[in-house]
Amino acid sequence: MIQRMIWVAIAAALLLWIFANIERVTVRRHEGMQEEAVQNPFLAAERLFSRLGRKMKHIRRGSEFDALVAGANGVLILKQAEHTFTPQQAEQLLKWVEHGGYLIAEVNVSDKANFLAQTFGVESASPKNRANAADHVEVVLPDDPLRYRLFARSRSLQGLAVGGKRPQWQAGEDGAQMLHYAHGRGNVTLVGSLSFLANGQIGQFDHAELAWALLQRYQPDGVIHLARRSKYPPLWRWLTESAWMAVISFVLLIVLWLWSVIPRFGGLRAAPEAARRDLAQHLFAIGRSLWREGGLGSLRERVRQEVAQRLALRHPALDRRPANERRAALARMSGLAERDIRKALDDKQALPSPEDFTRTMRILQRLECGQKTKTIK
Repeated sequence: MIQRMIWVAIAAALLLWIFANIERVTVRRHEGMQEEAVQNPFLAAERLFSRLGRKMKHIRRGSEFDALVAGANGVLILKQAEHTFTPQQAEQLLKWVEHGGYLIAEVNVSDKANFLAQTFGVESASPKNRANAADHVEVVLPDDPLRYRLFARSRSLQGLAVGGKRPQWQAGEDGAQMLHYAHGRGNVTLVGSLSFLANGQIGQFDHAELAWALLQRYQPDGVIHLARRSKYPPLWRWLTESAWMAVISFVLLIVLWLWSVIPRFGGLRAAPEAARRDLAQHLFAIGRSLWREGGLGSLRERVRQEVAQRLALRHPALDRRPANERRAALARMSGLAERDIRKALDDKQALPSPEDFTRTMRILQRLECGQKTKTIK
């Protein structure tokens, strides 16, 4: 008992020493993105806006976009605007902005068909001396004393230049990263890249603060919609715009193929009258069918039984004689050789050939049609 108490005391003292002398240190370790963040590059922005009281939705289908531009005002963050909209959809989007919507769009000004670049006269620009430039540009919003830092030192970032309509403000002078325009009652912010809202960069510099400041200034209410459409056009649009000749050729080939395989019905034509066959041809066909089906053996046995019964009725004494005497008597009566009679009556071949079968039938027929008036004693 005393020994156990001593061990308990030692353990308690050891624990007290550990808690008193070991220091807990928090170590931060960067881990890679999980599956949800890999699939949604704007997951961090979505979580941020949700915690700040703004709801965010993703636009994945054309019907959702049509519902947005036909409904109330809100915010649309548009990724890769090139090759995305039909002329009718582009007109609807611009009207939606005119009625009070707020659009933040990534524009590729190298695409001549980009409707945003054409509408606002934005051109492409490459910042000079990028290697010696600062790693960020300052963004100053009107009537806002704060200055927001926006990451700008990257070869993947696209510079924007004013070529037509003057913006209300811009981020950066030589190869701007942002251009802001008032359009009707709404606003449009064009950016060279939306990477500042992506998972890997929204926590850098003042990206999160800048995004929230833009939303609160130009559209403090409403749902934030994110449209991450592919830069490639839909299949039907590509076919109608770029491959319409191939489509027409394919349709013509299908029509010609159907015309060649679909039966065409004309007038009724009388069927030719079948030639009437004689009895010998029918018998030949029946015999050939029996031979193919392996029925010659069974037919031969049937004929043998019939001939034996007829011979027994005509010559009762013949049936009581031994087999060799009976064959000799039949040979004298019919004029046939004894060996032929023995083969015709006693051959046990299961599948006779057509020649053997014909010879056997001829002998049996001659035995049956022998001298009918002569009686064998």
